[in-house]
Amino acid sequence: MITFDDIRRIAAGYPETEASTHVHRPSLRVKGRSFCGIEKGGATVVFSVGRDEAAAAVADAPGVYEEVWRKAATMTFVGLRVELDKVGRDRITELVGQAWRHKAPKRLVAAYDAG
Repeated sequence: MITFDDIRRIAAGYPETEASTHVHRPSLRVKGRSFCGIEKGGATVVFSVGRDEAAAAVADAPGVYEEVWRKAATMTFVGLRVELDKVGRDRITELVGQAWRHKAPKRLVAAYDAG
């Protein structure tokens, strides 16, 4: 099973990524913005991806993925919860990249892509 340490190593390949905490749980940030965080004692991770990407993943494998919404005065989309024991390293690598791109400043993404 992929662990959060594995995810941290994958994310280290993206510029300005740092380990942090979010709501008292380990997370990863880019320029101060959280793009993924661990949950449920390491069994799941929430990736900050776009709503379309999350909806497609849930439609494809609802037992593996779940949309995450914050319940407040209005419902706010947060990201995609992933059951780590049900996905492989390639899919996690893809999700880390999507989440980093979703939260990183456009100039940082452009500089990374120009490479």
